[in-house]
Amino acid sequence: MKKIPIILAVLFFCSTLFLVYAFVFRGRVVKSDDHRIAIQLSKENKDFALKEMRSFLVSVQQINEGIIYKDADAIYKAAKESGGKAVNHAPKGIMASLPIEFKKLGFSVHDQFDIIADSILKYKNFNTTHRQLNTMLKSCIVCHNTFKFVDESKNSN
Repeated sequence: MKKIPIILAVLFFCSTLFLVYAFVFRGRVVKSDDHRIAIQLSKENKDFALKEMRSFLVSVQQINEGIIYKDADAIYKAAKESGGKAVNHAPKGIMASLPIEFKKLGFSVHDQFDIIADSILKYKNFNTTHRQLNTMLKSCIVCHNTFKFVDESKNSN
């Protein structure tokens, strides 16, 4: 009689581990013909992710222009726009679809924008900002070489 609660506890624990793995670490990924990891997203989540990347590019261009014209305020404003506060606007369900490696890169890029903003505000060193921007762009290259988004409705397994 005492074995039933133990068995149920073990089953619950194993189920929880599987769900954590599936929703936190694995995400919704499929094989891709170009050797990148294909992340399956709903149309709405895919549109959101691509829009966020376009906003990153706008911020990068504005930071670069701020470096050219030695405009610390413009750099700060552009970097803050894509920093950590932008993470709070993610739609429901998207985080469960993303593999942990993608999440790490994405959060890292948001953090790097915040670092650029804090650094330019504190030190006003445009050479440092340029190096920080270059480092962040390497993360973008890694991400785009490693991942791609696919519409989940077109790639069902």
